[in-house]
Amino acid sequence: MKNILHSIVLIALIPLIALALEPTNPPGICDRFVSEKDAELCREKVQKNENVDWYAVTVCNLQKDDNQFWKCWDSIQGQSYSPAALEKCGEDKDLSDTQRISCVESARGDRKPASNQFQSLTIKKNK
Repeated sequence: MKNILHSIVLIALIPLIALALEPTNPPGICDRFVSEKDAELCREKVQKNENVDWYAVTVCNLQKDDNQFWKCWDSIQGQSYSPAALEKCGEDKDLSDTQRISCVESARGDRKPASNQFQSLTIKKNK
């Protein structure tokens, strides 16, 4: 019985351990929109965009107001960010939308944006 209780506690802790910032599945951000028209517009923007850092999108997706989400989305286009700094922006759920955008802007870094496009790797063998 003690082992079963211990297992249940460990399973319950898994979501708490997995709170690290993970990039949002690109089409998943469109789930925030209630109207199908807004969701379709979102899907079109996501499909067209290959130059966005998906860790930054994850933080933008925390915006409470949809207009503030799009403002954040526009501000991250073509930018690169420090994942550690973005994680700090995502940790504080009590930030206002304005504070979160400021935090994202201060998290700019020098790495390449994380792309949602996967490229195949070709390895040439020397003969």
